[in-house]
Parts: sequence; structure tokens; C-alpha cells
Amino acid sequence: MKTEFTFGDIVSVAGYENRIFYVDAWREVKETDEWGVSEYVEFELTDAINGEFLDAYETDLRLVCRKQFAEDYLLEYDETNYPEPTGAAFHFTDDYSFGIGYAKKEAVEMAKGPKETSKREQAAIAKRKTDDLLDEYNDNMRLYETFGDAEYKTKADALMTKLRREAG
Repeated sequence: MKTEFTFGDIVSVAGYENRIFYVDAWREVKETDEWGVSEYVEFELTDAINGEFLDAYETDLRLVCRKQFAEDYLLEYDETNYPEPTGAAFHFTDDYSFGIGYAKKEAVEMAKGPKETSKREQAAIAKRKTDDLLDEYNDNMRLYETFGDAEYKTKADALMTKLRREAG
């Protein structure tokens, strides 16, 4: 079975509004009973803010952010009114009636546009970008010193120029 979601994606779950979860794992289930065979996908999720675990059906999930953008998304995420965990227990969503109304509510929230970023959040984003550039610079310099390949030195110089430009 092919799923819409992959490891590390951030999703929302029907019945758990205003909460976001990481996709940790999924399992393909093929169930046979007296009425026939059914196939579906179950996901194992972890709350991105408080670490609570949750199992959910694929039909209850809505994509919030792909894995490659998750870190930036969480840096800008407003945790002010984030719900408290409901407990240490595992939960399993089983109410398909949430689907349509939940999808509409999510669409309305998305249509409102992005929230304004506070100065603290902007500073954190800038610091992270600077740290990433410094890490990349240091990696290229180590490679240059190890292998003597001028390409690494050129990349390091370009990164330093970018760092100076952003600092100025």
C-alpha cells in the first residue's frame, strides 16, 4: 500500500484539533473476518510538542508539513494555547465522522494565512541559519584541509561571504 505520509512528516489528527504529531511508523493491516477482507493503514504518531503517543488511521490524518520543512515549521509554531497531554496512555482514533467537518475546519484555518512571526522567533530563525552556515563552512574547510581539493575551499569562501553579508 502506498501512503500519503512518510516518516518525520507533521500531521494533524481528527479529534485532536490544535495538536500536531510526527509520523513515526505505519503498518499495513489486512483483516479477514466473516464479511470479507479489509485493508487499511495504521500510523504510530508522537505529539510534536509534548511527546504523547497516538495511533491513528490514515483517513484521520491531514498533512501539516513535510519532513524537510518540519524544523522551520516548529521554530515558528505558536505553542501558547497548546492542549495539555491527555495522559501517558496510547490512543486510537476510531471515529470516521470527524473527517469532513475536520477537513473543512483545517482548510478555513489554512486560508487565514500564516501567523506573524515574533521578534524572538525571527531571532531564533536567524541564529539557526547562521549556525547552519557556520557548520557547512567548517565542514568544507575540514574537507579542504584533509583532501586539498580547491572546490571545498571555494565553497567555504562563498559561505563566509554569505555569512558576512547576512551579518552586515
